Amino acid sequence: MNFESLDEGVKDALNKVLSTALGVAREQLEEQGVFLPFAIGLEPQDGSDEGELRLIAVPPTDDPEDPDADIDTEAMAADLVQVLSQQGAHFEAIAIASDVLLQENDQDAIHVVAEHKAGAALAIVQPYVMPAEPGGEWTFEDPAAEAAEAVWSNAR
Repeated sequence: MNFESLDEGVKDALNKVLSTALGVAREQLEEQGVFLPFAIGLEPQDGSDEGELRLIAVPPTDDPEDPDADIDTEAMAADLVQVLSQQGAHFEAIAIASDVLLQENDQDAIHVVAEHKAGAALAIVQPYVMPAEPGGEWTFEDPAAEAAEAVWSNAR
């Protein structure tokens, strides 16, 4: 998919959910030091060119056999896709954000996959570095686009 060849309305919707998801993830990192997977949905509004953005989150599932186990963020992301698939008719575009570890350079990054109901999909990766000391400055590198496959729009 060539982003530049998309209809302006599709590009605007994808940009809106992508930029909002990146902003929310960065804010959570700066305030809490961590964020759990979440989604942003763009819901069309009757009589308006502007849609309404909605934050969609799912609770982490506890492992009853190991209550101290790490939260399964992959399961949370899968749950988000399922919720979005069930509510898909309500949204024009969605973005799912998660905190990932880039294996090639062992660096943390925000990963956002955005999709439009027309089937267009785009992913953004924004590496970051936590401050060395509490209250220090977070470093966010420039986001880079990468290929993405439509999952939500295909599952509706």
